[in-house]
Order: sequence, then structure tokens, then C-alpha cells
Amino acid sequence: MKTFLNYNASDLIKRLIEKEDSYQIVDFKDSLKIIKKRRWGKDAPIILPKQIKISPEVVGLIVGEGFIGERHFVFANSNERVIKTVKEFLIQLGLPIRNYLEISIKNQSKNFIKECKDFWEKNENIKIERIRLRKEFNNTTEHGTIHLALYNTLVSKLLKHIIELSKKKIEKNKKLSIGYLRGILAAEGNINVKKKTKCVYMVRISASKKEEREHYKKCLERIGMKIYCKDMPTVTKEESKIKKWKTAKGRAGAVIISRWENFIKILELNLLELHKDKDKKFRKYILNNKFTTLFLSMDGLQKKRFTMKEFQTYTRLSGRSVGRLLTLCKKGYIGRRLIKNKYIYTLNKKYFDLLNRLTSSPFFQSST
Repeated sequence: MKTFLNYNASDLIKRLIEKEDSYQIVDFKDSLKIIKKRRWGKDAPIILPKQIKISPEVVGLIVGEGFIGERHFVFANSNERVIKTVKEFLIQLGLPIRNYLEISIKNQSKNFIKECKDFWEKNENIKIERIRLRKEFNNTTEHGTIHLALYNTLVSKLLKHIIELSKKKIEKNKKLSIGYLRGILAAEGNINVKKKTKCVYMVRISASKKEEREHYKKCLERIGMKIYCKDMPTVTKEESKIKKWKTAKGRAGAVIISRWENFIKILELNLLELHKDKDKKFRKYILNNKFTTLFLSMDGLQKKRFTMKEFQTYTRLSGRSVGRLLTLCKKGYIGRRLIKNKYIYTLNKKYFDLLNRLTSSPFFQSST
């Protein structure tokens, strides 16, 4: 069942406008009519629901890819599932959702613009109001980037307040943190793969400000992940020029998620499910990690108990590599008992649950 954070819009709005006398609130059964009194011209009323619900996934998406200004809110993304998820949240507010499509057309065919427009209008059942063409960049998206926007000063303040309150609640709750990180990874996550070994070696969450990175780390720790690497620091445009980088655009800082145990946590909690391309990439290359290949090779031991020596013979591992068995044992995938002064190992339910998850991947089927 999907989890939501619920807010009483009436209470929040009254707090936001308590020092202003330019607003009038009319209370209905399920909604609020808020009238902005103007000195000149007609008053501008809006109707909002009394209760606003937001999923932790949407909070993560907005924190990662949203912009909340003084008078408007904008969310931009190129993934159709992400756009649909945020759009469903915005619809409940009852305000007109404006949109425009941004397309990078450098080195693209003439038909690319029409293909992008048709894709979004068909899949999201919307009428593209405006198209912004970027001639200076090569295209990195399949169908361009959709921007969803709301234009209202009070609603912008309300959304900002809801996001701030939600972040504080999420930090303290494991279930909320899981959903939130799904949104964050869909918006700001990057899967890094080594060229030589073709295995995942880190997952980055981009964040320019240090306080943002600390917030993400609290959420990661809340769901049982341990951060082993120092943050990747933010590099400004000026610093990138001094360093003589190929690009002078600088680089956002990032939280670095490393180690197999954390990668498996990403897999088990479906933290990449909102972004199909990132999820496919992760599932494909996690199969090449050393721990994964060892884990998969052990299924032949499933019907028997075995000693360390038998494990070495079966896997042909020696030296420090044997320590991987102890690591899997420590993480709860293998049981261990001391019988007649000798440790005996067995594969347990946690091992088979993960084995089924790994072997059900279409990438596993194609590699065998």
C-alpha cells in the first residue's frame, strides 16, 4: 500500500497569511476558497482542497528536480513515469497546470521535434503549449524534457512549506525515507559503471549544497545504508577553469553510495523503480560485481552443509578472496554453526530470496 503524508491545507494557509490582510478565506465542506484582495482590478480567487496528500516519492522528485520560486512552481523531467507521478499530485490542487517542452536539437533530424511533441501528447494526454529549442546542446534525452508549472504566489508558498515539513518527517521514518529516496534517485541519481569490468562501482546522488548532502545521508542511514566514501565536492565554473577541465561548467557535489551491501539494498528496496532506464542499467551491471558472481555461483551448495575448505574447493577461491564467505555470513545470507570444533555453513532463506531476485532479471537470462 502506498504511503502518503497528509496535510491540513486550512491550517497551513492560515499560518502563511496570518500577517497579511490581503487574503480572505471562505470555508466549504471539502475545499477552501481563498480570495486575494487587490487594490486595483478584480479580486483573484482560487479553490484548494482542505486536505493535501503527497507521497514521499513526489517529495523526493520535487526536491531533486523541482523549482519553487516566489510566484511559481516548475518541475522538469524527461521520464514519462516521473512526469505522470508529479502531475497526479499537482492535479489535486485544482489549478491550471501549464507546460512546455524543451528539446536539444543539435545533430538531430528535422522530424525529431515532431516525434518528441507527439510522444508527450499521446502518452500524457496533454496539449503541448510551447516548445523551446536548444541549439547549443547535443540531445541526451529520448523525447525531450517536459516542464510542468503552476503560477500562484500563495500556492508556491504552500508547496515550499509542505516540502520543508515533509523532509523533517522523512528523516525520522524508515518507510518514508524509502519512498523519498526513490524520488531522489530518479531525479538526481547516477549509476557509475567501470569500463574494464563493466560492473557498478558507485551510485551518486548529486547535491551542490553540503546541507543537502547531509540530509540525504541521514535518509540513507535511516534505511540501513552505511556511507563509506567522502562526499564528492562541488566544483564551481571558476574552479573548473583553474583546474583546466575539458568542460568549464563545473560540477555539482554528490553523496557517494559504494559497496555491494548497499547496492543490494538498492535492489531489495526497489529504489530505482521510478526511473526505468536507471533501473535497467543498475540491474544489468550489478550482475558483473565480484560479490554477485560469487553469490550466484554458490547455488550448487544449496542442498548441503559445507565447511570453509569445501567452499574453497567449490568456488576455487583462495587467500583474501575467501573472506567474501565471511562477509556474506555477517550480512545474514549464510548460516554458521560450530559443530565438533568446526564451523559448518548453510545457505538460508535470505540467500534464496536474493538469488531469486537476481536470477529473475532479464539480463541474467541473457548472460547465461
